[in-house]
Amino acid sequence: MSLLVIGCSHRSTDLSLLERLAVPVDELPKVLRSLTDLEHVSEAAVLSTCNRVEVYASVTKFHPGLHELHGWLSQRGDIHPQDLDVLQYNLHDDRAAAHLFAVAGGLDSLVVGERQIAMQVKQSMEVARAQGTARRVLLRVFNQAVNVGRRIRSETAISEGSSSMVDVGLEAVQRRRGRPLTGQRIALVGAGKMGALTADRLLAFETANVDVWNRSPDKAERLAARVGGSVVAADALSDTIAAADVVICTTGAAEPVIDADMVVRAMADRGPDRPLVLLDLAVPRNVDRACAGIDGVEVVDVASVRELIDGGATGEVITQARAIVDDEAARFLAWTRASLIEPTIRDLRSHAESVRQDEHDRLAKKLASLDDRQREAVDALTRGLVNTLLHGPTIRLKDLADAGDAERHADALRDLFDLDD
Repeated sequence: MSLLVIGCSHRSTDLSLLERLAVPVDELPKVLRSLTDLEHVSEAAVLSTCNRVEVYASVTKFHPGLHELHGWLSQRGDIHPQDLDVLQYNLHDDRAAAHLFAVAGGLDSLVVGERQIAMQVKQSMEVARAQGTARRVLLRVFNQAVNVGRRIRSETAISEGSSSMVDVGLEAVQRRRGRPLTGQRIALVGAGKMGALTADRLLAFETANVDVWNRSPDKAERLAARVGGSVVAADALSDTIAAADVVICTTGAAEPVIDADMVVRAMADRGPDRPLVLLDLAVPRNVDRACAGIDGVEVVDVASVRELIDGGATGEVITQARAIVDDEAARFLAWTRASLIEPTIRDLRSHAESVRQDEHDRLAKKLASLDDRQREAVDALTRGLVNTLLHGPTIRLKDLADAGDAERHADALRDLFDLDD
């Protein structure tokens, strides 16, 4: 068993590749099944956000599993495997766990310390759990990651003063327009988790009106009620764009929701004296790239937002958070080492109990004259002998596991006692 993570992020590649790799929510079940259909992948989970696409997997063999995941990722991104080599990263076992812990704690975020990633890590785990692709190993590491994120935020000041992609994006819009969002009419396209976070931020600006569009009307209604806004009919998006001062897109759609023809029609209704800013916080993009070439239209996408982000947390805070990550990674490593020997210990004890029972059955006639109390004494005696004989090897094997040297001894035990057979 090996834990693997392979992926690309804002640190390793550009937005265009992340768009091709991105996994929309409605595609996740199919994608997870395609991963666990790989020969050496027994468990899989995908973390797909605006700044990263990562596959976490429990594999039966390290090198074959890594090769399969690398091939899957290159096919997903429509990129040659050799070209992908310089853009992706892969880690295994405790380093893979440490990476996930750092991600959940906001250490690897574009905006260091942002909180949204913790929610995204938990959501990825829940989807994989529901699909049955995250079981013993991945549920353990993802649950631990969620707790590590909480620990980092409670024991360090990493979140103090930190902002999110949404905050930076809204600030970028205000800079481009040269005025605050207060009193402006906003069209919010998408009512998912990112849309909800955006709506919360808009409340602080006291915008004049928020029009909410979403493919699922019930979500749009709930979010509109939350911000005191209005629900946009599915076929009225172009009219809403024409009326808005700013359009903010946050859907998980695989294809652009706003195309150039829609924006051209909207601009014709607006007139030349009303420029339009489209804030696209989605990956893949919700706004067609051609929209950026339309007169009077300015598109602010994730790539634009990245350029405005500063470092966030200080070096001292990051050092404290990293120490927590390393501590938790050591705990996970201890768990994985123990996991390697647990089946051997269980099978050895089961084998010994089977031998004990066989001997009882073989001597049944000779023991027939014993009364119940005497039979219980014989049974207790034989159980005690088995437990005493196995106690030393069991403790020794656990000590070897703590030292990272148990696997070959476990293999020897399985061979000597025919446990695999």
